[in-house]
Amino acid sequence: MNTKKLIIWTTCIIIFLGFLILGLSIKSKLNREKARTESVETIVTHADSKLVVKDGAHRDLETIKEGTYPHVFFTITNIGKDETRILVRDLSMGGCTSVGAPKQKLAPGEAVQLEFIFETLGYGGRSPTRRIQVHYNNPKLSPLELSVRAKILPPEPYEVPIGELLYNFLVLIDVRSHEDFAKEHIAGAINVPQEKLSEWASKLSKDILIYLYSEDGTESDEAARSLRKEGFSQCLSLVGGLREWKLRYSNRYLISGSM
Repeated sequence: MNTKKLIIWTTCIIIFLGFLILGLSIKSKLNREKARTESVETIVTHADSKLVVKDGAHRDLETIKEGTYPHVFFTITNIGKDETRILVRDLSMGGCTSVGAPKQKLAPGEAVQLEFIFETLGYGGRSPTRRIQVHYNNPKLSPLELSVRAKILPPEPYEVPIGELLYNFLVLIDVRSHEDFAKEHIAGAINVPQEKLSEWASKLSKDILIYLYSEDGTESDEAARSLRKEGFSQCLSLVGGLREWKLRYSNRYLISGSM
């Protein structure tokens, strides 16, 4: 009997805790929604302000290629008599990136430029419309809605988005002399002799992936250690250098000439 009561009480406690957690979760969600709504409503107070958009609030980019990122600029001007407080909201569910106005307040006659970046990657064959709203302190006219639409063409089989190149970007450097490089080198490599490498690399971003090689790997190992000390954490030396490459792959991908 005591065991049955214990089971019943335990079950009741579990059910009670479940409802309590569910209630707290719903309350938290409502509070977040309330805070989000209030962040918009706090700026909507009566004011003699009016926003207008130069060259129109709705733009059609017509046909663009997937993988490109067109930038559209909207110039918004306050033609009212009172100061305007603005809040920009993206309605595109991550489909576009709208850079907020550099100013959150506009005096009468003052203008601000909004940058609208139209995301195309993954939307080939579709004609999406991206929207943002500019809320401001005139409830009769707010929000001002801006939109951009385009027909997005998918890339051809021989095309690739620039972002893919950036993601896989690397530099292959032959640190031997110009004469040795001209005799033979790995296709795609550029020639930067070891003594000039530090100066040459100083023009690059420190996060770039750099592969170095020399005749047997000795010089490229030394160069890689040196560049890493300068902050190039993704600088790597090919073990065994060109000699090991030829032992493994013979003359595959080896070419001659200085170009």
